[in-house]
Amino acid sequence: MSAILSVVLLSVLVGSPSGQVGGPTSPGPSRLKDLFAEGNALYEAGDYESAIDRYTSVVKAGVADKDLYYNLANAYYKIDDLGRAVLFYERAHRVAPRDRDVRENLGLVRSQLRDKQFVREQNRVTRTLVWPHNNLSARQMVSLASICYLLLCLLGIVFVFRDSVWVSTAYRWLSLVSPGRLAGLGKAQDLLAAIAVVFLLFVSTGISGYTKVAREKERRVAVVLEEEVPVYSGPTDETTLQFKVHEGTVLGVREERRGWVRIALPGGLSGWVPASSIERV
Repeated sequence: MSAILSVVLLSVLVGSPSGQVGGPTSPGPSRLKDLFAEGNALYEAGDYESAIDRYTSVVKAGVADKDLYYNLANAYYKIDDLGRAVLFYERAHRVAPRDRDVRENLGLVRSQLRDKQFVREQNRVTRTLVWPHNNLSARQMVSLASICYLLLCLLGIVFVFRDSVWVSTAYRWLSLVSPGRLAGLGKAQDLLAAIAVVFLLFVSTGISGYTKVAREKERRVAVVLEEEVPVYSGPTDETTLQFKVHEGTVLGVREERRGWVRIALPGGLSGWVPASSIERV
C-alpha cells in the first residue's frame, strides 16, 4: 500500500512545475507519506475522525491513489457519513475498477442508501456485455481502442494484398482456427468478417474510452453529501420543488449556473440542486 502511494507521490512531484506536490505551501512527498501512515495508525486505533483529517490532507495535496481513497471511504463509513463514503469508494473504483474490496464495500454502502431506486442494477447478460467498460480504467480502455484500430488497419492491408504469396501462406495456417473458415466462408469473405468484427470492437471501445475520459475530465458524476437535498425545476429555490434526493445518491452532472447544478438521474429525472450539497467524483 505504501509502495503504491510512493509511486503516486513521485509522479505528482515530477509533474509539478514548482517541484512540490500541490503547490509551494503543500506538504512535501515525505510528509505526505507520513500523513498517510499516521492516518492508517489512527484508523487502526479507532480514531476515525483524526484518520480522516490525515487522509484528507493528502487528498488536498493532489494525490490520487486507490488505497488512499479506499481507506478514507472506510473511515467515513465508520462514522456513518454514507455520502462521503460513497464519494471516495467511487473515486477508488474509478482508479482501480477491478479491485474486489472496493466493489464489495461500495455495494455494501449502496445497499444502505435511502435512494436505492437510483442504483442501477445490471443483470448477468448486461454485466457480461459491458464488462470492459465497467472493469477497465479510462487509460486502459483508450489503449484497447488503439489496439483495435491498429488491428483494423492491419486487417485492411491484409485484405488488399490477400492474393499475395505471404498472405496466402499465413492465412493457410491461421484459417485452421478461423470461425469464418470453419463456417464455410472463402478467404475474402473471412477477412471481411474479421474486419467487421474488429471495426465493431473499435467503435465500442472508442465510445467507451471517450465516455470515460470525458467523465473524468469534466467530472460529470457527483455524489449527494447532505442528508436530504430538494431538487428544483430551476436554479433557484423559488422554483417548483420536484422531488428530494438523499446522501450517497450518485448523480449525473449536466451544467452549473450561479451556485446551482443541473443533475440527472435514472428514469429521465432531472432538476437543480445547490452546488454545495454535492461533490463531483
